[in-house]
Amino acid sequence: MTSGLDAIRESIVREARDGAAALIKEANDERNRILAEARERAKVTGFQLLEEAKSEAQLRYEEKLGAIRTDLRRRLLRKREEIIETAWNRALEKLREYVQTPDYAKALRKLTVDTAELVEGDSFRVSANRKDLEILGESKAEIEGMLGSPGRRMIIGDALDCIGGVRVSDPDGKVVLDRTYESRMRRVKPELRSKIAQILTGGLG
Repeated sequence: MTSGLDAIRESIVREARDGAAALIKEANDERNRILAEARERAKVTGFQLLEEAKSEAQLRYEEKLGAIRTDLRRRLLRKREEIIETAWNRALEKLREYVQTPDYAKALRKLTVDTAELVEGDSFRVSANRKDLEILGESKAEIEGMLGSPGRRMIIGDALDCIGGVRVSDPDGKVVLDRTYESRMRRVKPELRSKIAQILTGGLG
């Protein structure tokens, strides 16, 4: 599922880049409009005022661009959150679709084995949503046979309210490894927020 999360991250970054391009173009268009006004005024008032017009246009440009930057930064902060939430909802929907595919059952078994290998002891407890617990229960012998240490037992734990993935612990619950999809997505969210912030503010410094 790592490749799936990478694809989701790339999708969010692309959306941020597209949004930033439109907003930055707005600032450049404003500058060009101000300079065009200055040139027209210079033509009307005479060549001798051209330099004065250029200086005034540059001053007006800098003042306006400063105001635009301030406004854009406020808008970009809102846009960043909108992009993240929109992409997040889409990502969760894709995960809901993925867990209904035949490939998911195989991935679930492998995820359970890989996570269980990180928990010490002769047994481990696995929790998941109700549908996945049924898959794991039916695959109990197969999963135990895939473990590196023969004789280890898998204990079916509580049902979780999650889209997919597993939560594995030792029998006493002292060591808990949360590999549910929601947990894994939450861990990448700060990284995405930082990347999107960099993209949206690029060129507006």
